[in-house]
Amino acid sequence: MAAGERFDAIVVGSGVGGMCAAARLTAAGMNVLVTEKSPYLGGRMGHREREDCVVTTGALMIPMGPASAIRQAFDAVGADMDMVDLTGRMRYRLAHGDYDLPPGGGGLYGMIEFAMQDEAAARALFKQIQHALFQWTPLDTISIRDWFDQYTDNVEVKNLFQGYCAALMGVNLHEIPAGEFFRFLKYSSKGSRFGMATHGNGALMDTLATAMESKGTQIRRQTGCKRILIDEGRVQGVEVNNSNGNDEVILADLVLSNTGPDRTVELAGGDSVFERSYVEKLHTHAMDAPIMHISFVMDRPVIEGFQGCMVFGNNRNLIYLEIPSEISPHISPQGKYLHTAYGAPADAANPDLASELKVTMEELEKNFPGVTEEATFLVKAKHRAPAPGMHRWVGYGMPVNTPVAGLYNVGDGCAPPGTIGTESAAASAREAVAMILAQRK
Repeated sequence: MAAGERFDAIVVGSGVGGMCAAARLTAAGMNVLVTEKSPYLGGRMGHREREDCVVTTGALMIPMGPASAIRQAFDAVGADMDMVDLTGRMRYRLAHGDYDLPPGGGGLYGMIEFAMQDEAAARALFKQIQHALFQWTPLDTISIRDWFDQYTDNVEVKNLFQGYCAALMGVNLHEIPAGEFFRFLKYSSKGSRFGMATHGNGALMDTLATAMESKGTQIRRQTGCKRILIDEGRVQGVEVNNSNGNDEVILADLVLSNTGPDRTVELAGGDSVFERSYVEKLHTHAMDAPIMHISFVMDRPVIEGFQGCMVFGNNRNLIYLEIPSEISPHISPQGKYLHTAYGAPADAANPDLASELKVTMEELEKNFPGVTEEATFLVKAKHRAPAPGMHRWVGYGMPVNTPVAGLYNVGDGCAPPGTIGTESAAASAREAVAMILAQRK
């Protein structure tokens, strides 16, 4: 097969990691191509239209502050982030009631005291958390559940943080390394701001694409990568099946894969192409974080006037609820209220997603009686490999660089320490492009 065009860099996949990497490379003056196998951009940070509603493909809460790697990528190419700021609009539900984060700060201690219902015990635990944040960060040799077990036997405070971890990190209290939990807590508290895309995540990705295209970057939808081409330990380009159904070789000295580290290795020819230590790390704790996604529309909101995010610590599987149409009027037709809920498996290593999706639905009804009869369900999905909630558990990410010269991974499978979800994907892009630009200098 004859080689075709040549680019400085090819980005395989248009998830938030791939798009942010492409934006940074574009801003650096490189000739960039983005290939995406589907007609849509964004991956888990996109949307689809269902019953005239804008339904997310995964992400809801998008980091948008100046320190966010997502915001920085948009700024790099002059793309606008049309967002509704939801910072601080969090409600936590436990067995004995709901707790709203106070707008003036002090939310972490308030959450703990509300959960424990004991001021002295709450202050003692909060002191240990402060020590872990600012004095001695626990090692990753124990889970965050193990860490809490040292200092309290209060069930409700553990339920609180179980809901917090499952909703924000995709895995459970007993599955997250203690050190990584505190790195995230410390990282996320530094002036972070979060919001929801006013017109849906897909519109946000299209805006970023337009800004890049205006600077010469090419974005080819319905163009799936068949192979990453390697010769003598160096990347040469990719073979794709293009939108016309034809196979095509495209050359580049740099390939950044947003397909997940495992898929990248497959595309590049398998384990034998890579140095042994990389392969061993790839196959060590190589578990994705599955998630259950339920979106439904009703003639009323299940919580009147609620324009925030609810995290559940009173369930086995149901972990999160948002009412996007209460936040932005562009998300659903007038008089219709779109809701999105998520469930997480009780054991992310050995999930039974079919039965746990059923339990998630039952818990949705238990928390909001009548919903299963009144609602029209638009999505009941179980996200797992090859399109999981996250490609690897928090704290077990792969490096962004690989032993193959010029080949990089971006996305949540190579999350930098202290980052999660969409922000981790964008932060991996920031890290990978920084490496590339440093080498070019």
